[in-house]
Amino acid sequence: MMRIKTFPGHMLLVALPSLAALASVLVAGTPAPAEACGLLLLVALLTLAALRFAGERPSRMRTVANLIEALREGDYGVRAVEVAHDPLFADLAHRFNELAQRLQDEQRSVQENLQLLSKTLAALDGAVFAFEQGDRLRLVNPAAERLLGRDAGELLGNDVASLGLDALFDVPSGDIVAHGFPMASGRWQIVHGNLRSRSQEGRLLVVQPMERALREEEAQAFRRLLRVLSHEINNSMGPIASLVDTLQGVLPPPGLPLGDELHDDLRHGLQVIARRSDALQRFIGGYARLARLPPPQSTPVDVETLCHRVAALFDDRRIFLAGGPALQLNGDADQLEQVLINVLRNAIEAGGDAEVRLAWSCQARRACIVVSDGGPGLPASGSLFVPFFTTKPHGAGIGLALSRQIVEAQGGSLELISREDAQGAVARITLPLWPATPD
Repeated sequence: MMRIKTFPGHMLLVALPSLAALASVLVAGTPAPAEACGLLLLVALLTLAALRFAGERPSRMRTVANLIEALREGDYGVRAVEVAHDPLFADLAHRFNELAQRLQDEQRSVQENLQLLSKTLAALDGAVFAFEQGDRLRLVNPAAERLLGRDAGELLGNDVASLGLDALFDVPSGDIVAHGFPMASGRWQIVHGNLRSRSQEGRLLVVQPMERALREEEAQAFRRLLRVLSHEINNSMGPIASLVDTLQGVLPPPGLPLGDELHDDLRHGLQVIARRSDALQRFIGGYARLARLPPPQSTPVDVETLCHRVAALFDDRRIFLAGGPALQLNGDADQLEQVLINVLRNAIEAGGDAEVRLAWSCQARRACIVVSDGGPGLPASGSLFVPFFTTKPHGAGIGLALSRQIVEAQGGSLELISREDAQGAVARITLPLWPATPD
């Protein structure tokens, strides 16, 4: 089929003055020389004007196309020049500039909101996991990285089953459950729900640590109980101790009419009262240590130096320093020394003649000190960290509770687990590295 080539409108506009002059000659006849020169000059001027006008239109259309292409590419900073002598194009340029400004403001607002969201997620104690369609991990916060012990680059793109999180979606949202993760165990509040992004269905999982909050509530309850017990017991122990001293002072010497047997019974009874009174006061004093723990004075602490110093205090050949990398943690050296003393003493007493291994390492950007013993293992009880609970015949039940309180006050954790490679137990102390970094 033959195509008929059409001429653009701007080409007809350029030829219009010449056509008008030709038509006038055909109608009016041949003009005089002077009129012919004037007519020729007029046609030339009109043709130049039409040519200029016709040339501006495609140029401006190309400008408009370039501006729209810039917006499509996401460049919202581009602006059109408003030409004063072309009202139509000036109005178009004005409307384009308004649209570009609005898109630029919205883009800036979205970026600010994303930055705020990123900082908020980074500041959360709870781990946040966002899964896109197909249960592929799309977003995690730093708390989630620490919980799983892997960086975001390793986690993103994995499915929920390979991350070991699928069972948490079976927990009713809002419930508190006990669960073990690669880097932490304890009680967690599980919150999950559906989300939509780019018209695709996804799921959101939030794992909020509750162990410390619940223990803090328990500690506050113990402190309130302590105030009541201290008040009532001290009010009674003072007069009792004073009365015992008085009675012992007025007892006649042995051999007097009181009788040796009765004298011995009275003296023995007063001694028992005095001994139990002292024991009860020590009990209250031990509880007061938990309630009045001073705040830590955090400084850089060399882990190797700390471990060598504590091991030297025991001078026990059963302690084997397995060593580890050069690390500096952020904590109170004096308080952490007391923690290691308590943990090592427990390991030595539990292990008998077995070796006690002391090692340290760096895990998930945190210092980890591990004490392993060869004893009978952990007892079947969940009360190891409860104040005054003890499995030792003469234990006070203060050491572990005080140690965990010290470690948690410095942003760390203390946990006891059974050994996997042999008989015995492992005490693992985890603390932030120096310099301190926000969680």
